[in-house]
Amino acid sequence: MGKNSIGSTITYFFLGEYFSDALRTTITVVLPIILFFYLGNADAAKGIGVGALLISLTDLPDNRLNKLKTAVWSISVFFLTTLVVSSVLDRVYLTAIVVVLAAFSFSMFAVYGQKLALIGTMALIVCTFTMGLHPARPLYFSTCILIGGLWYYIISLIQTLLRPYRSLHHAIFECLMSSAEFLHIKAKNYDVSVPLDLQQKAAIKLHIKVNQKHELIRNLLLTDKYAMNPDNAKGQLLLERARLLIDLYEQLNAVHYDYGLVRKTLNEGASLQLIATLIEILAKELEQLGRHVRSAKAYKGELATNVAYHQNRVLLLQELERLNETQRLIVLKVMANMNDIVRIIEMIRGNEHVPEKEQQELSGTIAYPLFITGDRFSVKEHLTLKSPIFRFSLRLAICFLFGFLLIWQLEPSKYSYWLFLTLVIVARPKFSITWKRNLQRLKGSMGGVVIGLVLVYLIKSPAVLLSFSVVFLLGFYAFNRLNYTISVLFITPAVILTLGSYQGHFDHIVHDRIMFTLLGCIIAIFATYLFPVWDSRQLKAKIANAAKASIHYLGVAIQNRAERDENQSRMARKNANLSLSALSEAIESARQEPIQKHIDFNGLYDVQAIIYQINAIITSIYLSLNHKAGQTDPFLVKQIVGNLSNEARLKNDAVPHVDAMDVNHDDHSTKQKLVHIAALSLDFKRFSAGF
Repeated sequence: MGKNSIGSTITYFFLGEYFSDALRTTITVVLPIILFFYLGNADAAKGIGVGALLISLTDLPDNRLNKLKTAVWSISVFFLTTLVVSSVLDRVYLTAIVVVLAAFSFSMFAVYGQKLALIGTMALIVCTFTMGLHPARPLYFSTCILIGGLWYYIISLIQTLLRPYRSLHHAIFECLMSSAEFLHIKAKNYDVSVPLDLQQKAAIKLHIKVNQKHELIRNLLLTDKYAMNPDNAKGQLLLERARLLIDLYEQLNAVHYDYGLVRKTLNEGASLQLIATLIEILAKELEQLGRHVRSAKAYKGELATNVAYHQNRVLLLQELERLNETQRLIVLKVMANMNDIVRIIEMIRGNEHVPEKEQQELSGTIAYPLFITGDRFSVKEHLTLKSPIFRFSLRLAICFLFGFLLIWQLEPSKYSYWLFLTLVIVARPKFSITWKRNLQRLKGSMGGVVIGLVLVYLIKSPAVLLSFSVVFLLGFYAFNRLNYTISVLFITPAVILTLGSYQGHFDHIVHDRIMFTLLGCIIAIFATYLFPVWDSRQLKAKIANAAKASIHYLGVAIQNRAERDENQSRMARKNANLSLSALSEAIESARQEPIQKHIDFNGLYDVQAIIYQINAIITSIYLSLNHKAGQTDPFLVKQIVGNLSNEARLKNDAVPHVDAMDVNHDDHSTKQKLVHIAALSLDFKRFSAGF
């Protein structure tokens, strides 16, 4: 099974979006270089090649219109940047002033969102490459960069026009695979040999991962005007799939059982093993579904006729006859949850749609633009040291200034621009990310240097070495969005082999690569203490935001289903998930910070787990078909709100203990859930008091 899984992973990597994009990009970059070198125009080959190489890194998965906007912005910014920087290179002090100002200005692009932030980062890298190449004809070189950018994006946009939903299909595929991984984790909750605390942490990590996939799907789909057109059959199919994916995950996460009590209650007999087996079968079905879902065509899966699933289900039903009432209620609830999962899987698999009446109601009530993460801000709001973006921009500009001062003290080298390149790549607003990037770049660079030196020692033919550099470039692109360390491991020998074959002096190239990379990493690390952005200082606010989102979600969930506003309900659910993800990311980031020894991470993980459990139970109320607003106890709700918002304690803090089975379908089930949430909220109040 392990070998098959590894084989499938390798197969899907080579057949998937990452490798196919890498292959297309590598060909697009290398082709003009070979052509113009063959024609004897080395300057054009370098300019167009560098233009295509760098602008390709601004090309992230997106729909047609957004990709066209990215192309226009990238090409324009690259051309102007190259023209300005190359025009002042002969005046050293003016070059320093221009590049330092560029470091600040391009970093401030982050004010306008992630896409322009990436364009700003790549524009800074264009600055460093221009300094390194030092073109003799600024306008000619800038025009070559322009042509390289146009050439790359023409190819990319043609592919997008031919296969407009390719990235969306891949995002749905990854979301399904992450959901399958989540189910595998769920199955282990019924394995008495696996510690529950490890399972809880693994589940929360996957919660973050799946929600990131949901956000990507929303941004790819909901910003695509063509796909969202009601007359676009494929677009509506993908919209339905996206909705079903979110519903599927809510079912996977809807009820948080007290798994310790479940294990203790069902410790005798075969119930635990049968439940785990059934969940594993569902996880494998999700994986199988993911392997085909990138196609818009309907297909037949195996679940409806899965012999193993039905056999184990029959055995579990037989096991019910030997259980007592408490045990039977637990098993029945788990089986009901699995039935809901099966129903949604079959709807996705068969490309079925919701009933026409319900679909019309959804189309008329859901304001899809509300669910797109906005990226529009005002620059004026960020021209203050309170803004993390401004603080980082100022810090990076100072790093560049220090870099220039340092280089002027060293022996002149044509590869000194690698120091600035390293700064752009590894310096990040947060200490944790900067530290992680430093380690990744150092490990990748050192490993890549070893690979490059071995090849240079074994192979003497420049043609063969250049062929290897193309293969390494392909590896860089294939792993650039997956694993930064591996991508650096590939690009380092590609650079060494290319420059060494063209200019000679392999030893000098390797020496400068190591030296300037180390200097850039050291400067970036020490600079994080200049205008720092500490996640540890944001933890209290993140906890408060997550609790506030849970309160709002609870308020929506306890309303009558008929009275709910569809937009507010879905936004409340989304915000509760995203705020928990933001808290989880902040906790992990704070673990890397220098002051982490003074933080009670066990307490933070307890708070994180409590909010996760509360949201899961709220989701079960939200999805309950039997819930009515009249079942809601106002006193319990008041207790929950008071505890989560850390208000003054109510007269009666004591909450009656109720096992978190959530198994009844009678009129008291909602009250039981609220009692459990109230107990958890009291724990939240106690644990969060120290933050």
